[in-house]
Amino acid sequence: MARSPYVTPSTNVDWKMAQALNEIFSNYGDAADVIGKAKSLLKFGENDDLAASTWETVWEIGDDETYVSTNIIDTISSSDAGDTQTINIEGHTVTGTGANQQFTFVVQEVTLNGQNKVTLTTPLARVSRAANDNGTTLLGDVYVYEDTAISGGVPTDITKAHIKISGASEGYNQSFKAATTFSNTDYFILSSFGVSITKGKAAAVDFELQLRAPGGIFLPKVRVSTSSTGTSSEAVYFDPYIVVPKNNDIRIRANSDTLATPVNAYFQGYIAQVVE
Repeated sequence: MARSPYVTPSTNVDWKMAQALNEIFSNYGDAADVIGKAKSLLKFGENDDLAASTWETVWEIGDDETYVSTNIIDTISSSDAGDTQTINIEGHTVTGTGANQQFTFVVQEVTLNGQNKVTLTTPLARVSRAANDNGTTLLGDVYVYEDTAISGGVPTDITKAHIKISGASEGYNQSFKAATTFSNTDYFILSSFGVSITKGKAAAVDFELQLRAPGGIFLPKVRVSTSSTGTSSEAVYFDPYIVVPKNNDIRIRANSDTLATPVNAYFQGYIAQVVE
């Protein structure tokens, strides 16, 4: 069996990173490398309208995403007829079912046609980021979704939507989704995450960072609480780092005691590519 590159780290090695790479090798049998991959990840999101006493993902659509198990996310449109910008979309395709699901990272660019449906070049099972790749600011809200009925460019069944750019409502040109997925060739070494209550809202909020293995359910890894009367923001730095296995989904959810609570959240870390 191959050896982890950090089984015997030198005095110059980040010991937390060495431990994480050794855990990957010991628990999953994969030798993984962060140096060759040379990629870190900062993922952040917002939810401007948390319901009271209800868990929701920290993303712009609200509630929780309805995850799919096949490559059926295939359509994009804007709520404004004047939007013809090119949108850069990051996501994953999937093969296999249940515990045998394997994800492949895909980047593609699609040109909007206003409120009309445009078909993605590569249909997806996961969408993690969408951004305006053009010099002209978006006028409308942009949705990436499973092909379904729309009204004014917006899916009438919002559970079919998997990411949103709030161009009309917030003036944004990029999605804000504190969730993603990792491919069959990548582990994620989670170094920190942070959460906050925003816009001066009086509320108390619980946050959970959750992971889901293929064929499984989301399970919490970390929970923190914030309050406008105490600490309205919280940053957590992990020691040791948390290893997120390949093909896992990750998300941050929030639960407020007050209606219409706006929150932000982020997580960050290092991508470790399987080398043996």
